[in-house]
Amino acid sequence: MNKPRMIVTLFLLLVACSPTPTIIPSTPIPNPAIQNPLPASPVLQSEAPAANIQPTPTDVGAGSSEITDDFWFQVTSPLDEAVVNTPQVEVIGAAPAETVISVNDEIVIVGNDQQFKATISLEEGPNLIEIIASDINENEASLLLTVTYEP
Repeated sequence: MNKPRMIVTLFLLLVACSPTPTIIPSTPIPNPAIQNPLPASPVLQSEAPAANIQPTPTDVGAGSSEITDDFWFQVTSPLDEAVVNTPQVEVIGAAPAETVISVNDEIVIVGNDQQFKATISLEEGPNLIEIIASDINENEASLLLTVTYEP
């Protein structure tokens, strides 16, 4: 075999066996496998994951890890079916800035820190907490949680 042909063959083998380049995006892509990037309230921690919510016409239960590129919201506390011994609970979560969050009809606008919090009064026994998120593009998603107050 002549020398130029051997060099070309060797080059082609090296190119064919080299690793495929991977493009790394400049902005992080949300990973649905990461259930709870924000710390939950230590009082209400449980083994159940937080909820990342995708806009759908139906309610999504806590523990869902669905997300879209532009519209999302996450509730880190309380967890669905939590049992608490205080007459109030703080609903804590995250969403894109300027998202409008309604927690049992209490309206909260998400600030630049992408965090929201609302304090909800509870009655003894099971309480439904409805959380609705909407943005300026008319995307909307909702979550229905059950929190039981046992004094």
